[in-house]
Amino acid sequence: MARSTNMYGLSRITHLILLNINRYIHIIYRYRMIIYIQHNISITAIHIPGTVPGGVYSDLMKAGIISNILEGFNDVLTRWVAYDTWTYTGEFNVTTAQLVHKAALLYLYGVDTIADIELNGSPVLTTNNMFLRYTIDAKSHLKVGQNVLAVKFKSPVKAAAMRSEEHFTAPECVPSEYNGECHVNQLRKMQASFSWDWGPAFPSVGLWKTAEIKFFDYTIIRLLTAKTKKKGDFWNLIIKTYLESSQKSAAISVHIEAKLKVEGDQTIDIAKDFKVTTKADGTADIQFDMIISENVIRMWWPNGYGRQPLYDLQVSLIPQEDTAEVSSRHMQVGFRTVELVEVDASMKLGNSTAGRGLTFYFEVNGYPLFMKGSNWIPSHILPEHSYNKERIDQLLLSAMEAHMSMLRVWGGGLYEDDYFYQKCDQLGILVWQDFLFACNMYPADSAFLQNVQLEIEQTVMHLQSHPSIVLWAGNNENEAALIGNWYGTSLQFNKYKDEYIKLYVDTIRPIVENLDSNAYLVSSPTNGLKSEMDGYIAQNPYDPHYGDTHYYNYMADNWDFNIYPMTRFASEYGFQSMPSLHTISQATQNPQDLKVDSAYSKHRQHSPGGYGYIENQINRHLQLNRNDPDHFKKFIFYSQIVQAMAMKTETELYRQSQDEWYTMGALYWQLNDIWQAPSWAGIEYGGKWKMMHYYAKSFFAPVLVSPRLLSSGDVDVYLINDRFVPIINGKIIVDVFNFSSLVPASTQTYVGNASPLSSKKQDFQIQLWNLPTDDIFLRFSLEANGVRSSPYNFVFPRPLKTVKGLTEPRIRIQVSNQVSKVTNEYHYTVRLRVDRVVLFLWLEADAVQGRFEENGFIVTKPYIRILFKGPERIDAKEFEKKITYQYYLN
Repeated sequence: MARSTNMYGLSRITHLILLNINRYIHIIYRYRMIIYIQHNISITAIHIPGTVPGGVYSDLMKAGIISNILEGFNDVLTRWVAYDTWTYTGEFNVTTAQLVHKAALLYLYGVDTIADIELNGSPVLTTNNMFLRYTIDAKSHLKVGQNVLAVKFKSPVKAAAMRSEEHFTAPECVPSEYNGECHVNQLRKMQASFSWDWGPAFPSVGLWKTAEIKFFDYTIIRLLTAKTKKKGDFWNLIIKTYLESSQKSAAISVHIEAKLKVEGDQTIDIAKDFKVTTKADGTADIQFDMIISENVIRMWWPNGYGRQPLYDLQVSLIPQEDTAEVSSRHMQVGFRTVELVEVDASMKLGNSTAGRGLTFYFEVNGYPLFMKGSNWIPSHILPEHSYNKERIDQLLLSAMEAHMSMLRVWGGGLYEDDYFYQKCDQLGILVWQDFLFACNMYPADSAFLQNVQLEIEQTVMHLQSHPSIVLWAGNNENEAALIGNWYGTSLQFNKYKDEYIKLYVDTIRPIVENLDSNAYLVSSPTNGLKSEMDGYIAQNPYDPHYGDTHYYNYMADNWDFNIYPMTRFASEYGFQSMPSLHTISQATQNPQDLKVDSAYSKHRQHSPGGYGYIENQINRHLQLNRNDPDHFKKFIFYSQIVQAMAMKTETELYRQSQDEWYTMGALYWQLNDIWQAPSWAGIEYGGKWKMMHYYAKSFFAPVLVSPRLLSSGDVDVYLINDRFVPIINGKIIVDVFNFSSLVPASTQTYVGNASPLSSKKQDFQIQLWNLPTDDIFLRFSLEANGVRSSPYNFVFPRPLKTVKGLTEPRIRIQVSNQVSKVTNEYHYTVRLRVDRVVLFLWLEADAVQGRFEENGFIVTKPYIRILFKGPERIDAKEFEKKITYQYYLN
């Protein structure tokens, strides 16, 4: 591959932060970096400023050596970066006063991935896991004055290939459509960095998290954890401090004080003296309990079920030696109980077919809650950008606004930044956390297992205290892959099964169970306890009577309720769509790229057959002419319609099936996107909502009338109630519309009832077999005491491409001059007037920052009013001019 050989110099930059924290000196160095590149044939150096936290791709972009990696074909054109070796060099000063301290520990919180580390020319460490925190005893290597830290990175692509030669583990490589790299399963690295069916390959290199040196004399708290356990009328707060001491293999005495702020501006204090013996590396841990009355705290609840009170815990350690050195840690505690319940399903469903097998649901604070949500992939393909707070806020707030109560952090990505989990704690979004093994078999040699063991220990210790974390899963889809022979492993099935058990059962499971009380699931999907009884590899990991399932069917009609199998818990399901033209245009300036069959579009579609599947769904329901001059624009729009309707159909089926199958979760694939390309995401890269995410606000609504169109053509009606109070004698209104009129052709009302936390099939059915279904559709709504809102729902008996009476509407848009400001947002009232039914009315104002509160409307009223929320103030008339719209018309 051709590459530039121009040389670049740099101006040297030093950035030093000196902090005095808790009476011991704590120095954080954000190193001045020089990056070198070594070619295979001739040695040529590129010298540029580096950043910590950062990475080579980011630094090369800043220096202008490579352009924006997400534009055009740059994922392939910049691949040379991943094939070369790179060295980060940092220079920093150490004073005599600092070096006098008894201990000097260098912490590297994220080294991506294979690197040799030298301090003042002495080798001190070799790294092989980007998820580990590395601690180096730097005392003997430091000197007064200038010190040099060098981190010499090897090519991750070559390192993976070399390791595969010794420990080959299937598969051989990713599909060619991915434009990716091979053998990522050999490295403890973000698996998606070598490409995925929704993302590009950027095999990253760099110090993706911070680095720091701590100087101290006696003992410090490195990590603080706290777990809650309910005992009658009291809570037991189990507090654990993980210590690091300058005294190794020695008995030390410490004084610990803990303070918890609770309700009524009260503080619960405890103070204790401890004697403990440190290990050979100077580490030790101390555990103690704090007993708290339930009267002084409020329970923490998932989003939609209650509030999320968090209580400040401060723990300080004072060595017993004659010293002023104090080490303190702070965290927030949420009080809740959670249990994954796998018991005889007949206890919920009787001795019916559905009652065979085991349940699979989460009981939170004593209540069985249906989990509504999605799957989270890294928010950026470069890990150093994955913890951007603005992006995390945007995505998690979007999830909360769509009534989500759970996100599954997928196993091919990252253990997310502390800020992500803290935000989930604050918003009430439960986290199903996969360990980072996905869609591969994995080695089980001793070196790999030792590496994994340390990774799991650090991860569980670090994250377990978050009230949002409720489940650990060993891997993504590897049980299904092995029994399904996805990677041609059938001839060596016993070998791979043994390695599977050695990794996920013998290595990972005991660590999790020893450190945390949250449930551990060996794989996802899995039959849960039944898979374990079957030797951990079930003959059918998708058995609807057990565990969780992943389901994708691109060939059948995804708007048809009847194609979807039953499940206890749907942890993955989805359908692709295109990102908006606005988002696509951020990655290419070439008009010739804006075609479905362009080289650019084909390059961005990593799912084999992806465009064909989208077109198949479009053609089932909508009319789209390939010769239409607006074909590409309509293909984008229609793809988002079919995705939204497919996810609406499947999700509502799972919510309805709480009544019939005790289905207790719907986490669709996927929440977010990683670049500007077709994918299963509901939120585009950059934060723009697709139609699907708008629809999620409705299909995840706490109270919903949910109709199911049967194969017979008739309609069953369910009333879904996610509240703690019943709906008694509500009024379900069914309006029959012709496509040509905004006045219902007929209206019928029925009595609706639903118990708390339930889905209930109502005792009436809408019969359509005697109606002219080619020119009608049904609108469902609810009026009930105590129900403030419940969205409209609709049934289209026939494919929309065949309906009659759907004609071009007149649409008038007006923006009110009255603008309200709420916190940092400006709210604009947008009024729409129409003269007939409009299907999938889609509003855009891409020239203005912000978002419409609702979108993708089925318009059945002559007048609707919606809000637009954005950070900017803009003149109403100017705003009107910037609003564009699309809708579906045969």
